[in-house]
Amino acid sequence: MAKVVDRSLLINVLSLLAYRGTTFLFPLITLPYLARILGVEHMGLLALGLACVMYCSTISDWGFNVYTTKDIAQHRENREKVTQLFWSTFNAKLLLGAFSLTILLLATWFNPRWHSLFYIVLANSTVLFGQLLSFGWLMQGFEKLGKTAVISTIGQFCSIPLTFLLVKSPDDTWLAALIPGVVAFISAAITLWFVINMRIIGAYRFDPKEIVQRIRDSFDVFLAIAGANLFNNVNVLILASVTSTYMVGLYNGADRLKKAANSLPEQVGNAFFPRVSYLLHKDPTAAINATRKSITFSFLMSLFIVIFTLLFADYIVRILLGADYHQSANVLRVVVCGFIFGNVSYPAGLQILIPHGLARQRMHVMFIVGMINVPVCCLMAWKLGAIGAAGSLVFSEFLVFLGILRVMVKNDLLKPYLLKQDIDAAKLS
Repeated sequence: MAKVVDRSLLINVLSLLAYRGTTFLFPLITLPYLARILGVEHMGLLALGLACVMYCSTISDWGFNVYTTKDIAQHRENREKVTQLFWSTFNAKLLLGAFSLTILLLATWFNPRWHSLFYIVLANSTVLFGQLLSFGWLMQGFEKLGKTAVISTIGQFCSIPLTFLLVKSPDDTWLAALIPGVVAFISAAITLWFVINMRIIGAYRFDPKEIVQRIRDSFDVFLAIAGANLFNNVNVLILASVTSTYMVGLYNGADRLKKAANSLPEQVGNAFFPRVSYLLHKDPTAAINATRKSITFSFLMSLFIVIFTLLFADYIVRILLGADYHQSANVLRVVVCGFIFGNVSYPAGLQILIPHGLARQRMHVMFIVGMINVPVCCLMAWKLGAIGAAGSLVFSEFLVFLGILRVMVKNDLLKPYLLKQDIDAAKLS
């Protein structure tokens, strides 16, 4: 049986944590400063602008970060196939990102109610170009995120002094949105240079048929991510619609802390994904053992985080956000409870359903739960404010957990992963 946990996997876990985890961890350093300088109202406005750009990012990514990573992991020894996957993905991301950003900028400029968001959205749109050139999905497929992680980490670190130097008042909210995007773009340009010099891809190609096929192949994953956004990012917009930017600020403060706390368990699952995809066709038993270890690690870390937060949320919020955000403590207590369900269902869907050809079933679960969340969040946010929006998020995570479990049972996948036993390789591959 192939070795499940080795040096390269551990390096990939650490690299992925540095590559994606610092996106949430480093902002914790500037969060206390921004929370006090911008205030709750402008932090809420910033959160709205970033949420809008996040939707453009979701459209641009289109599930490629999952589906293309899986395909590259399976075909990493075929340079011609990798070249086809790379350029079709790059071109698709470019076209989708440009289209969605154009629509968003026009909407915020011509809608009087959203006009104040235009400059924040425009400033943060640089994040899209940074993500386009970062190529983390390519390096993750090869399980070689080391250089990319170092570049990203240095870039994220550079945003810290820039924030302290440039953001001096609530009028500088647009600068708080601009800095992460500019840093991400510069880091991505350096990453592009490394990718070219690694010579793992061929010359540029633009084939409309390949682009359309890549979009079609990743469509189910995109809908799953879009569904997840219907109970993640959309709660901010719903909260702004039925309450005030003050409530959005309280929710955003807790949400930022939640995302930082979730960095490690979430990236453990992401790091195992290419290894599982690669092993599934070579040693299904090893792939199952890898998945079991991944989910166990994620769950235990999540349980510790939840208990710690329930006990010390008041101190965490007071230190990192300030006294004005004291109501965010209870929001944080509620929202982290979703880790118990989310950090089991997320790696299970990623490492079990998608490699076994059940991406569409996973999409159905995520999308249905997302649609359920919208009216539930509207009601709970209207009645309970930020705590209601947090409760709706946890309820959605629980429904996703039940849905993923049901799909596994229906397709006879639960027993092999739940019990330590050898399986029929032909059945799973």
